[in-house]
Amino acid sequence: MAMKMEFLFITIDVWDSPPRARHQLAHALSRNFKVTFVSGNDFGSPSIKRTKVSQNLEVFIPSFPISRRFRYRTPILNESYQIWLLRKVKDLIGMRDDLYVICTDFGGYLTPRYFDRVLYFASDDFVNNIDAPEVVKAYTRYTQNKLVVNSFLALATAKTLVEGFRLLNANSFELPLGAPEFGSSSEILIHVRKRDGRIKVVLLGYIDKVKTPVPLLNKILELGNTEIYLIGPIKDDIVDRLIDRDRVISLGVQSGEVLYRTLNDMDVAIAPYYMEDTNTGRTPNKMWQYLAAGKPAVITNLPNVRHWEFPEHTVYKANSDEEFVQYIKDAYENDSDIHIQKRVELARENSWGKRADHLISLIQTRSKPLNLNKLL
Repeated sequence: MAMKMEFLFITIDVWDSPPRARHQLAHALSRNFKVTFVSGNDFGSPSIKRTKVSQNLEVFIPSFPISRRFRYRTPILNESYQIWLLRKVKDLIGMRDDLYVICTDFGGYLTPRYFDRVLYFASDDFVNNIDAPEVVKAYTRYTQNKLVVNSFLALATAKTLVEGFRLLNANSFELPLGAPEFGSSSEILIHVRKRDGRIKVVLLGYIDKVKTPVPLLNKILELGNTEIYLIGPIKDDIVDRLIDRDRVISLGVQSGEVLYRTLNDMDVAIAPYYMEDTNTGRTPNKMWQYLAAGKPAVITNLPNVRHWEFPEHTVYKANSDEEFVQYIKDAYENDSDIHIQKRVELARENSWGKRADHLISLIQTRSKPLNLNKLL
């Protein structure tokens, strides 16, 4: 018999933004459970606005007279906000035996003081993935470690993060990012695009010259018959640094069926990163979106994906720029409708719905935690 559960998300993310791991997991869980999602705070007088998204999903939008971007890495301000927020949310939600709190705010280390069953879920290396003074990183490290130690479960999307968490909490597990379920878009017939002498290469995500390897994009353009399509916000002058800008097409932010249709018109999808990336928690979320649309994905073989195994012709893991470019050609030349169906099936087996099922399984196999309030 399935356990009765309700979920409360404590986050630093704006709800009305491009979906991230916490948004997607909340949506997946809300199919079978009641979910309350507490977003990052707006600037204003202390209050909480409640919005009903669906039958099982409600969003709390706090307002507080401190910017969320400044607050969560600043001692005293961070604690002041948490004490106000957690007390307020606890009054609204109440304490129940079936309530599980998923905290994705790495600064939210006071959460276990107010709720018994707290799960910390990290989707990035929040300590190192920031250009900040060491004192700020030290505080971030402190808050995250406190949260990991006092959580019922510590979860991370990257193996490297899990290994670090396990030194503090034995109940630490990998919960990888998942594939979207495009809904009605899945009815669109996907097939190999008609060959016309062009290789249409697509890059989805937050795009800038700091995290996106410009030299690699130029090597792709040097093939001569390639076009690069950029989907997502472009944060700087990265396009100006690319050769033959006439073959670089910026499509802006897309989601849902519009995104699905755009991806369906591409040949090869890429997730390029710098090999020496200091973000030890990085994994390519965009890869799952590509597979859900049936596209071959060429990705940088980052440390956190090296233990992942994929069927042939689905995901190509490149160890150098030269190998990356060669894989683009291979993926284009060897594509077929059979391979497309293989990719779609791989995405279905790794959807956010499957990730939610795995999370429930982890909860069910863990014993009821101690009252951590007494430990703090």
